[in-house]
Amino acid sequence: MEREFVVRNRNGIHGRVAAMLAGIAARHDVIVHIFHHNKVIDCSSILDVLSMAFVYGTRFKISVTGREKEKAMVEIEKLFVKRTDL
Repeated sequence: MEREFVVRNRNGIHGRVAAMLAGIAARHDVIVHIFHHNKVIDCSSILDVLSMAFVYGTRFKISVTGREKEKAMVEIEKLFVKRTDL
């Protein structure tokens, strides 16, 4: 399952957001990957997410695989689409 997102937070993707992504992956026992240009990172690593240095307006894809991928994607969508203040 894949979806494209845009960073809407003026602070970009920072530690709290990276931790939330890792938490979503752990809670739903799924694998979450971020794709940006030619890079692919596993969201279970907070440092790997932060290393992408996403700023406001960055477009990227997220892929979720695993048994509860639909539930995990719903949480990820809330994180990036509905909440712009994190």
